[in-house]
Amino acid sequence: MNTTVIKGGNLVSSRGMDRMNLYIKDGIIDTIEPEGAVRPARQEIDATGNYVLPGFIDAHLHPVYADTMDTLSRAAASEGITTLIPYIGAVKAWGQSKGLLDTIDEFIETTESSSLVDFSIHCTLLQDDIKDISQTIPLLIERGIVSFKAFMAYSKRGMMLEDPELIRIMELIGQYKGILAAHAENGVIIDYLEAYYQSQGLDTPEYIAKSHPNLSEAEAIFRLLTLGATTSCPIYIPHISCAESIEVVKMFKRWGQPSFYTETCPHYLTLTDDIFNKMGTIAKMSPPVRKQKDIDILWKAVGDGVIDVIASDAAGHMQASNAPFREKVFSAPNGIPGTESLIKVIYEEGVNQQKTSLPVMVQQMCENPSRIFGLYPQKGVLKVGSDADLVIINPETPYTIPPKNPHLNVDYSMYGGRKGTGIVQTTILRGDIIMNKAELTETGNTGRFVPAQKINTSNR
Repeated sequence: MNTTVIKGGNLVSSRGMDRMNLYIKDGIIDTIEPEGAVRPARQEIDATGNYVLPGFIDAHLHPVYADTMDTLSRAAASEGITTLIPYIGAVKAWGQSKGLLDTIDEFIETTESSSLVDFSIHCTLLQDDIKDISQTIPLLIERGIVSFKAFMAYSKRGMMLEDPELIRIMELIGQYKGILAAHAENGVIIDYLEAYYQSQGLDTPEYIAKSHPNLSEAEAIFRLLTLGATTSCPIYIPHISCAESIEVVKMFKRWGQPSFYTETCPHYLTLTDDIFNKMGTIAKMSPPVRKQKDIDILWKAVGDGVIDVIASDAAGHMQASNAPFREKVFSAPNGIPGTESLIKVIYEEGVNQQKTSLPVMVQQMCENPSRIFGLYPQKGVLKVGSDADLVIINPETPYTIPPKNPHLNVDYSMYGGRKGTGIVQTTILRGDIIMNKAELTETGNTGRFVPAQKINTSNR
């Protein structure tokens, strides 16, 4: 008998929660039965007094700096994240010298030999990739990589694509049933302001926020959604950071524009631009964090379902790499850690502070990313026939976030010292316990590449 039962817990979905017993067989959810039902099982896990959720999905991270998928996957497992969807591309700044297809192949091979959790892929498209997209996009979609990322900023790094290039990409992605994510900031505005501030000798940390104004993001989102509607291409907007962008999103929803989805991140829900004065350039990210009014509006958008996904945007660097640029923000590396604190921060700041609910958290961090990125119903849901990726949360256990996560190379946390209540007690990947009571029980290459299904917008 190869059956495991999780009994006595409150099973949580986007629709609510109920005390049920969940049975696992051969790595798959076999049945979900009333608590009083009695059925023999080889292994019993008592979840009485705890919540049982689908394994979380972190749909936004960059495993290319201080930490790669081996260490990030361990931090993810300790946090209850069972699927990662990183952004991968043939980016020279990320140390890549091969073409796009070879880079993706190598990443899958390397990650399957090192990751503790399952993974899918977003493919990053840069200026150097444009000439081949007629071949590469259809090939990648057939191989189960259906989500792509473009940049509307960072021309100096060879990343920014102009509107005609975006339209060409959107036409192909829409035709072959993929989805386009775009870093939506107005690159012309950012380049202008950065050059202006540098010419005035204004290069200290507070000028990262001043050079990325709210309107540069809101304008880019408006333009992105307009192009998406014109080409009938599904659009995903990552890391929304400000109130003006939420207004644009609401406007397009009122206009009935189909097939676009929104994301924000924990730092935009919890940190203000005061963090630059406290932490210096190690707090540099793009877009930057904003004001308290933006936080308040973003939390309302989370609670109202205007935000579809919450993800980490983890891209951490070592403090030493920032040290030469403590007062030279425009030269400092970009990106902060976050996978390791994603669940704790949203549970404490959102659920415990009643800015959102646990079912909404499950919807935005499990079910929605699975549906949007072609992994449903294999991932992100408690459903018979789905992968038995599960998380047991003990809502009563207090914690303090450490200054450094023990599983990561990056040597700081944006949330070090923060206290909260409610921890992931057990993480289960395809029926196997990979973390229990804060200890990883697996250390090897248990993770698998999960090919995504083509995007069917008619079902959304």
